[in-house]
Amino acid sequence: MPRHVDELRDGEPFPIKPDTNEHEALSFLVSHREYGFTPTEIADRTTISDASASKTMTRLFDKGLVDRSQGAYYADPDRADDLKRRLDSLDAAVRLHETAPDDDAYAEPGWDEDVSSIDPEQNRDQLPTEVGNETDTADEAAELVGRLVGEESGE
Repeated sequence: MPRHVDELRDGEPFPIKPDTNEHEALSFLVSHREYGFTPTEIADRTTISDASASKTMTRLFDKGLVDRSQGAYYADPDRADDLKRRLDSLDAAVRLHETAPDDDAYAEPGWDEDVSSIDPEQNRDQLPTEVGNETDTADEAAELVGRLVGEESGE
């Protein structure tokens, strides 16, 4: 059963994946929202094969993302802006993923060895051993924190 686009925004992921026939067809219809197209016309104007166009349009219709009338599919003009924003957002996420480095090329080798442990047992030798009055202990703790922060920042 078709679902209204507003229902799709309520925590559910957008039902279209990038680089698919559905994405291409929906993008085409949103860009040409003032017209309806048959699957053959959509195939002629996109890279979707004629054999796949009909199945693709049926899936989009079943997901409630496009409407159909007299064999032509179209993006509802009242929802087209929202669909365009969703598609643009999806495209931006893909571009971000594609441009992100696949490794830690920006990190210096061995960087993790220079980071102090947050485990107090591993830093026990750096903690104050004698407990004098509270002021002395607080001052020693502040000095220790200053040293640790200075070591991490390279000072």
